[in-house]
Amino acid sequence: MTEVILYIAHSIDGFIADRHGGIGWLKPYDGTDFGYDGFIRRVDAVVMGRKTYQDCRGFGTWPYPGKSTVVMTKGPPVDGDGLAVFDGRSPQEILIDLEHAGRKTAWIVGGGGPIRAFLDAGLLKRLILFQMPVLLGAGTPLWPPGRKSYTATLRRTTAHEIGVVETEYEIGRTFV
Repeated sequence: MTEVILYIAHSIDGFIADRHGGIGWLKPYDGTDFGYDGFIRRVDAVVMGRKTYQDCRGFGTWPYPGKSTVVMTKGPPVDGDGLAVFDGRSPQEILIDLEHAGRKTAWIVGGGGPIRAFLDAGLLKRLILFQMPVLLGAGTPLWPPGRKSYTATLRRTTAHEIGVVETEYEIGRTFV
């Protein structure tokens, strides 16, 4: 079965992008090793929303070469640009395709829509969160409103020298 992981940075006040949808606030941490190289070597598929995909395309060089890429859309699947499959299907259907393609680890890159969709579908089981020492005040929330509540078991916490707190959780059962 394909493992689905969320690996993401967020501000102390819970935002993954600033009020303009940007991630420039993460620039001071570029080049700091939080284990990304080891993580990305394990990943063979990435899933993201259309805005995240457009942001990644703006980086110049595609940041996920050799990885199957699925861009979740609200509409039906459309032809991509050769880098990604644009898919309007459910998280369950997307995961079945990734499993049939032999993918072992899928990273939900962002944004909030795909994160919540995979969580509410019961498919997101592992969270690796990086709380950055920044208060943004407004922006794109890490957790958009959802239909369910969940328990989470803390598996690991690491406080990095520069003030970043890394936490890993396993998602448990739903309640209420």
